[in-house]
Formats: sequence, structure tokens, C-alpha cells
Amino acid sequence: MDYGIMADICSWARAVLPNTTEEGQLLQDGIGVSREKLTVIPNGVDERFYHSDKSIFEDKYGMKNFILNVGHIGPERKNVLNLIRALKFIDVPAVIIGRIENNRGGRACMDEAKENPRLMILDSIPNDSDLLASAYAACDVFALPSLFETPGIAALEAALAGAKIVITKYGGTKEYFKSHAEYVDPASIEDIRRGILHSMGKKKNDELRIHIKNNYLWDVVAQKTLEVYERVLAKK
Repeated sequence: MDYGIMADICSWARAVLPNTTEEGQLLQDGIGVSREKLTVIPNGVDERFYHSDKSIFEDKYGMKNFILNVGHIGPERKNVLNLIRALKFIDVPAVIIGRIENNRGGRACMDEAKENPRLMILDSIPNDSDLLASAYAACDVFALPSLFETPGIAALEAALAGAKIVITKYGGTKEYFKSHAEYVDPASIEDIRRGILHSMGKKKNDELRIHIKNNYLWDVVAQKTLEVYERVLAKK
């Protein structure tokens, strides 16, 4: 990435909208974006995931209360290889849904996955598919132990569908999920395993689901964005 170009673009802009406070601080410290320009605008999630029907996935695959991950399989940042290695030590069915990259990381993930008969890997399911929404609702725990996330839209979707969340502690995730998620060190297979097991031991409740619905639906995010545009235009 050419950080010089990024710095120029931010200097020309009248407002800069990071997804998290942590990202905003990085822009301040890393490329000198002034604090006055920064307004945190969160990522959003489609309300339809709140109404997900778990029976669609359960009926198709005969699976309930499994561990789920959704994302690309192969990119280093997504850290799927460490997740697959952690899942080998958890005696519960698991599903990973995502495009399989034809690279060294993707091949390593697939080779490792063959050693776990409890793990099912499904190629990409379109985001607007009822089957994907159903998978979120049918799972017990959604695990996203990436190297970092801001904050992981798939985790927002899963939380809105009612899943318990295990997620990386890096990238501002705590700003979104607060005390309602289990945070893990993505570099530690044992910590990923610990986080998933700890989350599995908890009962599902609606606290996170309602928190996401109240604060991160796209209409809420759009309103926050509109307010920034109105503020910028008023200064012309």
C-alpha cells in the first residue's frame, strides 16, 4: 500500500470516516490526519439477518449447534489455518463457508481440513442467500479469529442472527461487540480453542443480537453518514 497516496487523499478530504476509534487513532498517528477531520462511522449489517430461519440449513445438511466461520479460505489475514487447527481439538461439528483461494494458504487449509472428519467446508454462498442467513442462525458459535477485523461484517451478521461470537481481539472489535463476545489471540491455536470452548459453555441470549440491531443496522449507519455530509456542506 502506498501510504503517501493515502496521506494525500486524507489531507485533501474535509472529513475522514474510520470504522473504529482504533482505526482513527492509527490514521492520526500514522499519516497525520487531524483529529478534527475524524468521525467514526461503523460498519453496518442488513436487518434481514435478524429474521434468519435456521431450519433451512438444518434441513439441508442435518446439522445443528455447530461452530461456523464465514470468509475467504487462504488469505493470511483471515487466519483460517489456525482456526482449522484449533477445531481439531474440539469434539463438535464445524462448518467453514468461503471461497477457497488457489494459493499456498488455501491449499494448506484444505490439507489440514482433511484430517478433521467433523469439519465441513462449503464453497462460497452468496451474501443475499437465505441459506447463508440460515447457517448463521443454526450455528451455536461463530468464530472469526482473524489477525484483525474492523470489525468483521460476517460476525455482525451472525450476531444479528443469534449466534454467540468468538472473535479476534485486534482491530477495534471490542467497540462493536462490547462484553458480549469472547476475544482471542489469533496467533495462539490454544487460545482460539479456549475461546470457542468457553463460548460453547454459555447459553444463548438476545443481548448481543439486540445491541447489534439497535446500533449497527445500515439505516443507523446511513443516518450517521448523512450527518457528516450535512456538517461538511454547512461549512462551505
